[in-house]
Amino acid sequence: MSGIARVSPFQRIEIAIFYLVLLVGTALICWESRLYFLPNMIHGFMLERLELAVEDWWRYALLTHVAGGLVCLVSSLLQYSGLLLKRATWLHRNLGRIYALSIITVVFPTGVALAFVAKGGLSGTIGFLTLSFATLFTLLLGMIAIYRKNLRSHQIWISRSFALVTSAITFRALQLGLIRLDLVEYQKIYQISLWASIGINLALCEYYLLKTTKKKK
Repeated sequence: MSGIARVSPFQRIEIAIFYLVLLVGTALICWESRLYFLPNMIHGFMLERLELAVEDWWRYALLTHVAGGLVCLVSSLLQYSGLLLKRATWLHRNLGRIYALSIITVVFPTGVALAFVAKGGLSGTIGFLTLSFATLFTLLLGMIAIYRKNLRSHQIWISRSFALVTSAITFRALQLGLIRLDLVEYQKIYQISLWASIGINLALCEYYLLKTTKKKK
């Protein structure tokens, strides 16, 4: 028999810690990203890419991608709330629509465009293309599942999409940590942080899914 496993006190603590980290990480990403939109302010990332910052298409694509990513992150924070699912299903659905639309119309197309001039050379380009297409693919499978009223499959695929979206938080944390350690050159740090953030988030997602699902025997 398959179904949702009961959550133990230890698992509740794990989940609480995870979401605390997620909330703090999202808040920090939002705070740092404000520099992209404040007048007379220049984000450090744009200073690093001055050769591209003078190009209108790159600048607009970057700002649109950042804005879409923030909408995507914030709209997804409450999606795993049991209280929201029980008492405000309409809000869950609307937040889900905002999440999906932000990926399909903004985050994915701008992510693909920016990937071809990403930092980190070929490894960076492949990494961001992989992240963009994997995020879209898992989202679409989640949307198909809910259309077919397969709630568990919907949860599984949207969880994977969410893990990929929040790799932005893990990426930034790894990048700052490796810069402080100063063990390798900056371009290597960028590449390692990118691929490691994808791997870590997907591994944590699969761990979460395994802990909350009884497998068929």
